[in-house]
Amino acid sequence: MSVSSTTLPLGATLARGLGEANQLPWPLARASTLFELRYGKALVKSARRPGPVPVFGTNGQTGSHDTALFKGPGVVLGRKGQGPLGVEWVDEDFWVIDTAYALNVISNEVDLKFAYYLIKYVGLNHLKDGTSNPSLSRETFAAQLFPKPPLDEQRGIAATLSALDEKIESATRARDLIEDLISASFEDLIASSPVTRVPLEDLVSTTKGVSYKSVDLQESHTSLVTLKSFHRNGGYKANGLKPYVGPYKPQQVIAPGEIVVAQTDLTQGAEVVGRAVRVPADASAEVLVASLDLVIVRPKPTISREYLLGILSDESFRQHCRSRTSGTTVLHLSSDAIPAYSAPLVPDGARDEFSAFAQPLLARADTLVAEIEKLKALRDGLLPDILAGRVRVPKATLKLLEVVR
Repeated sequence: MSVSSTTLPLGATLARGLGEANQLPWPLARASTLFELRYGKALVKSARRPGPVPVFGTNGQTGSHDTALFKGPGVVLGRKGQGPLGVEWVDEDFWVIDTAYALNVISNEVDLKFAYYLIKYVGLNHLKDGTSNPSLSRETFAAQLFPKPPLDEQRGIAATLSALDEKIESATRARDLIEDLISASFEDLIASSPVTRVPLEDLVSTTKGVSYKSVDLQESHTSLVTLKSFHRNGGYKANGLKPYVGPYKPQQVIAPGEIVVAQTDLTQGAEVVGRAVRVPADASAEVLVASLDLVIVRPKPTISREYLLGILSDESFRQHCRSRTSGTTVLHLSSDAIPAYSAPLVPDGARDEFSAFAQPLLARADTLVAEIEKLKALRDGLLPDILAGRVRVPKATLKLLEVVR
């Protein structure tokens, strides 16, 4: 049942981020008339069997199984926990554990993909209640009012945003393939060449990042590279930057293409500590500075930056670092972990060949990262205007075509 956008029913709340109700061009509908939140089912890791079915929890995929609980395509909404509540699109059949919901569309006037983009934009964290284990209740979600465009327009909106996401995913896959190719080539180089083991401190210099206060995190042309710049499974995240106005030393500035290593870790599985990422140039910041959680590792004249990336990206370096951590809630990398690592050194000619091979690939990866960020900025800029009806689908499509052609 739709309601007028000029008056809100008792007990209903306009979904956040959509502006004023009387400015929306579409009727509003209670979530309870559009969706049903279906509970997931507990599935501990020891009970999971190898298989292709993705398993989702409150903030994303947590593994896989051989049996599905829900038919795909579908949408998974986070239900409880201190962290962010995820909103995930799933193409195939899937399983949801008991910390999340599966979204079931109960109205024939709602497109599932449109619902995904709408709820992802609005977000769920502000709807949680509780302290020790805050949760999103069905009742709170049901009271939200969402705009309901005509079905054809919903599909057009979903198609527009999906086209951008597909372009982003394609560029991301290409970047990941480049990183995998460089890593595999380095492994082949070490396996096929005479190798001398030397302490890493003979090959590099290190600089710790800057300590900062919350008052230093203000809008600026300078940004901090932080732990949030690390994907848990490896790789650089451009959206992990924090604007910064505090002091720093010249040597704490990260030049494009330099490598940083995570010195601390807040994840339960020690997924970040000891990981190395190469930091590309970023159009959103004129200066990038390493935070105290990171150390900048720079090659001495003996080796190139590309060869150093091979050393630090190798899993043996990661395992060495993980064996030299301390702490319980927060893991800290010991000060001697990086200098003491026994690094593989191959003959000069082999190193030069590897560097010449990796250089253009890394330049291509940087181009892809810039393309990904440009597409994300376009998507995120269009999203609120499209979903609030300020930009209608034909205009949004024209803007999209200017970029993806």
